[in-house]
Amino acid sequence: MNCLDFRRRIGAEPRSRDPELLAHRDTCKEGCAAFWQRAQRFEDDLEVALAVPVPEGLADRILLAQATGERRRQVGRRRAWVALAASVLIAFVGGGLMWRQADLNSLPALAVAHMPEELGALNLTQPMTDAQVEAGFVGRATRLKGPAPAGVTYVHDCTVGPYPAVHVVTRMNDEPVVALYMPGKMIDKGGDFHRDGWDGREIPLSGGTLVVMAQGASRSTMAAVERGWRAAIEGPAAPSVGQI
Repeated sequence: MNCLDFRRRIGAEPRSRDPELLAHRDTCKEGCAAFWQRAQRFEDDLEVALAVPVPEGLADRILLAQATGERRRQVGRRRAWVALAASVLIAFVGGGLMWRQADLNSLPALAVAHMPEELGALNLTQPMTDAQVEAGFVGRATRLKGPAPAGVTYVHDCTVGPYPAVHVVTRMNDEPVVALYMPGKMIDKGGDFHRDGWDGREIPLSGGTLVVMAQGASRSTMAAVERGWRAAIEGPAAPSVGQI
């Protein structure tokens, strides 16, 4: 079982005691144990939220309240409160489930889930030729508008979740940095993320989205790789007025 299969199973069956799942959790070095623990905490929170006790003697109080109009009004107010509490509870539970589903389908989650299939690429050190790098992008109907960064050691057409992507590894200062470019996948704004041992950033580009991520690489190295691939994909930035 790989990490992607494990996380999909835990997302669907968080309380499963399948020996294969537990064995992967206990041996995985890529953050699956932490993922399992977060899923258990979330399920614990749901169970607490759903454990709404029935007030003691509620049936007797309702029967007694029917004897007078004042009691009927009290029952009405009580029922309104219970309905409001139930609505809040349903909204909370539904919101939690929607948040969990949205988080599992977010671009950072999909990018990190994709990595167990490609971990061996991080160990490659032989630089690729410009022609080889270009061919990887052409496979996704994309042409680079500028030179690729130096130190590209891996390029491959792959799929990140439902999105066709170009997967590249750039080794800079002997630190491997992953770049996933998804042509046609547009996002409103970028942002940094830290997920299951990976530091990364989503970068919106004019023709798609770039995700740069690494395990343990310095910020300066990651920033340099981001600049290099942005310039390669979008073309060199236009000079400012003062530079003309």
